[in-house]
Amino acid sequence: MKKAALRKEFLQKRKEADEPSLIEKNALIAQNLEKYVQRNLFKTLHTFLPQLGSREINTFYLIELFRISFPAMRIAAPYIVPGTREMEHFLLTPFTHLVMNQWRIPEPDPTTSRKIAPEEIDIVLVPLLAFDRKGYRVGYGGGYYDRFLPQTRPECIKMGLSLFEEVDEIEDIDAFDIPLDVCITPEHVYNFSDR
Repeated sequence: MKKAALRKEFLQKRKEADEPSLIEKNALIAQNLEKYVQRNLFKTLHTFLPQLGSREINTFYLIELFRISFPAMRIAAPYIVPGTREMEHFLLTPFTHLVMNQWRIPEPDPTTSRKIAPEEIDIVLVPLLAFDRKGYRVGYGGGYYDRFLPQTRPECIKMGLSLFEEVDEIEDIDAFDIPLDVCITPEHVYNFSDR
């Protein structure tokens, strides 16, 4: 299937999912992710923050889990530079002031938060709607992460988090699409490093 069709299908699947099922899926993803992070010593983890009302994976829950389980690990989140397709990255602490952007996504306030460079990041949690067997993903179509991910170090882990399992193939992959290294779902941890 092509990206546009997959985007439409998976937005609808997410919309139709009942609340108890979403809560359970979030908890299972958190368990799988915690085990993965325990096996790897990441100094800095970068995570997206969920768009309000979108039924995205609740990364605020993950952030609280990380703060308890991995207190030495730094957590960062993106800030979209207004009027551009670029992101800057800021550390998230319990005291970080969040502001709402035009898409109703909370972001660290760039005037009061500590900026970090993409090269400092060890693992990026990448938002997505669907992903395929080769690790390619369907995002929301803005291209923000396709611009950001090449700025990280080659060994930085690019990890998708998905409420749903893989699809066979995304047909319209292009040169700007960056495959994931890993994708975590409620049921599985997919490792694409053997591609």
